[in-house]
Amino acid sequence: MHNQSAPQTASACRDSLSTISEHLSLESFHKLNRACETLHYFGSDLRRHEINGLSQLYTPQILSYVHEDISHVLEELKAKGLCRDFIAPSVNGGEHHV
Repeated sequence: MHNQSAPQTASACRDSLSTISEHLSLESFHKLNRACETLHYFGSDLRRHEINGLSQLYTPQILSYVHEDISHVLEELKAKGLCRDFIAPSVNGGEHHV
């Protein structure tokens, strides 16, 4: 389901007093849409057809493909600081999701 008038960027608003000036890139916007469409059709296909050897071959590839797209978008959001309210520093130096 593609929208012909898709925005060039998607912005995030922190609260009613201050707006975050960072935007989601067009590439990440397309990756999110592609992941959404892929999973929609993948789920529909799994419901319509019985699971067989062929689906066992393509399922890991599809999920890997979607993982790459979503990971790209998440890393961009983290790099732009748009996830800082949801990620707290961990004791061991990694990330802790709140």
